[in-house]
Amino acid sequence: MTLELYPASAHNAFHGTALQYPHHIDEAVQQIHGACQGLGTDEKTLISVLGSKSPETRNLIALRYKELYRQPLKSLLKSETSGDFGRLLRMISTPLPETEAQILRDATQGMGTTESLIVQILSGRSNDEMNILKRTYFDLVGKDLAVTLNSELSGDFRKVVMAVLQSSQVPYNPAVHNAAKAEEEATALYKAGQGRLGTNEEVFIGILVKAPPEFLKMMDSVYVAKYNNNIAKAVDKEFSGDAKKSLNYIVRSTIDPYPAIAEVFEKTMKGFGTDETGLSTALVRYQSVLPYVKAAYKKLYHEELRDRISGETSGDYKRLLLEVFDAPQDLPRSKGVGSSGVGISAASSPAYLSTQTSYAASTSSLHSSAQGYSATPAYPTSAGQQRHWIHQ
Repeated sequence: MTLELYPASAHNAFHGTALQYPHHIDEAVQQIHGACQGLGTDEKTLISVLGSKSPETRNLIALRYKELYRQPLKSLLKSETSGDFGRLLRMISTPLPETEAQILRDATQGMGTTESLIVQILSGRSNDEMNILKRTYFDLVGKDLAVTLNSELSGDFRKVVMAVLQSSQVPYNPAVHNAAKAEEEATALYKAGQGRLGTNEEVFIGILVKAPPEFLKMMDSVYVAKYNNNIAKAVDKEFSGDAKKSLNYIVRSTIDPYPAIAEVFEKTMKGFGTDETGLSTALVRYQSVLPYVKAAYKKLYHEELRDRISGETSGDYKRLLLEVFDAPQDLPRSKGVGSSGVGISAASSPAYLSTQTSYAASTSSLHSSAQGYSATPAYPTSAGQQRHWIHQ
């Protein structure tokens, strides 16, 4: 599944569509500005005004603040706040494409960002959102994203990242992506990996990153039937290190995205200590699909994601995390706004509500904590069941 994570105003700004700012956007801008004036900072106001907003509303607030005060909102908040709380505030006060571009910049400058974030940001994007990200990165850094990543990364991990970055999303076409083609590609994948001595990385990676989600599911079913293990296990056998982790994430997030995203959340909190940067990044990036991620998390780990986050964090940082977690959702964006990808809506989730391939069951080794996971979790199926599909 191709997930569209950017709010409508980010797409509109990219395509040159004039933005309109409702009165409540200006009110929020004034409240935020006032909270940072005088002696001390009013963190409570910042949490309630910024944290409680939907992604679309926050994006408009960030754009409007820069128009009115001639400086980015994140610059104001950087001077007024610090630590994990300040970092999360800056993330939610920055347009999401710019936040992602900054993460990619940090990752190539040794700023402590894990390699896994690079692939999470680049994979599963619609062509439109990939173009938005590339231009935003160039505007922020002054360099082409592909040139930067090619020069800074190495080995099989670089091959994976460059293939993802340079491969356009191919629309699923039943006339082309049929059973015969699935068998052909599954066989080619086997011959590039498990069926030979050594791995033909370029062919193997290319097949995986170019396959539409529906077609990759078909390929996986064929692979299981012919070779007695699924594609994810083939990746485990043929790759190692960051390349293996990245390809596994690409396969799982393409075939079954919400459990893969739920695992991203869990990894930030598992073991000794919490990866606050990773947790903040996951919450901000996946806020638009959070209802589905919450359901997947509950199925996998038998615990509410909100409770898990609450137990792992504290102070103003915890309060802001939970405010963002509880914030309303935007209405699903129309498919017709400059993109071939899909938004998340009740209409776009039936694949989750019907029996899928045996993939979820056959990847149980990838979810050691997820015993009993079902391929048909109880995701929200209607506007009444989903949480606040509204414009705030």
